[in-house]
Amino acid sequence: MRKWLIAAFGVLILNIPVQTAAAEEEVPLEIEPVYPENQETGTKGYFSLAMDPGEEQTVNFRMTNNLDEEVTLSAEPANAYTHPKGGILYNPSVDSPNTRLLDDAVSMKEYLSLDETVTLEPGASEEVPVSVEAPDVEGQTALGAVVFTTEVSEQEADGSGGNEEANIVLNTETSYKLAVQVNLPNESTPDFSVGEAGFLTETGQVFIEMTNNAHLIQGDILGDYIVTDSEDEEVFSGELAEFNMAPKSNIRYQIPWNNESLDDGDYTLTLNGSAGDDNFSVEEDFTIAQDDIEEYAEVNTPEVNEPDGFSMPIWVWILAAALFGGLMLVLGKKLNRPQAKEE
Repeated sequence: MRKWLIAAFGVLILNIPVQTAAAEEEVPLEIEPVYPENQETGTKGYFSLAMDPGEEQTVNFRMTNNLDEEVTLSAEPANAYTHPKGGILYNPSVDSPNTRLLDDAVSMKEYLSLDETVTLEPGASEEVPVSVEAPDVEGQTALGAVVFTTEVSEQEADGSGGNEEANIVLNTETSYKLAVQVNLPNESTPDFSVGEAGFLTETGQVFIEMTNNAHLIQGDILGDYIVTDSEDEEVFSGELAEFNMAPKSNIRYQIPWNNESLDDGDYTLTLNGSAGDDNFSVEEDFTIAQDDIEEYAEVNTPEVNEPDGFSMPIWVWILAAALFGGLMLVLGKKLNRPQAKEE
């Protein structure tokens, strides 16, 4: 019996499929800037243009379709925001309490214009023009982007069991975001500040407000932090990875709760860091209420959907498991009992 099991296991192992790395696929769509004479020297991958306030200019993106089928993309201008976890993101609009543009920020999407759709024949390459207007502001940098998005396509994914009705239809799209930065002749003074701290019940993270109140990209923001409880005992600590902030933007920078327990109470976030050449050090108190913990648990606890009309009590599952375990124990003893030798 035991030899038969070993042989069967060996056959099973030999028939397990081995995955191999697929050959590199060609990029389906290539988009690259065609750099004009006023492109910032040494800057590649996006437009960084020296312009005067009110000046207008047309720049081009070269687009190449490497597929054997026609590709249609939607196109729209976008603003530059700061990501709540650091870095710059580009979207036509963002409706979130965790990232926003200040009231006097430049809405760069209003200064970029292009055709709403672009269609490329198989293997075709063409240049797509974008009109850029430099904002008339007393600032150093205006930042936005152009977003190209492939039209939603329906793809069938085979279901298990070979049942045609089990096939799944997937709607897929891909976005390409290319920055457009306008460098004005004015010079802005850095104006970075840190605000209040708090707790985000949606994600279970601590936040600290950060504001870049200047018409420039605030670079080189980094630091380290420690969260202590009301007894001044460390709860957790960590570092801010270096990041940039978009011009005239505000975020609630999110810090993961790096402790296995989450209790209600009063806490203090101490943050020491630097933004460019300026250092900063803050201590901000915040409170986590029991209601906050309950709301976080409610939002993040997955629901288990039972089939309609079917509900089995937990004691039935426990009893079934116990009976199955006992049965396997008896069978195991019988299989391992030595057989009598034949005379």
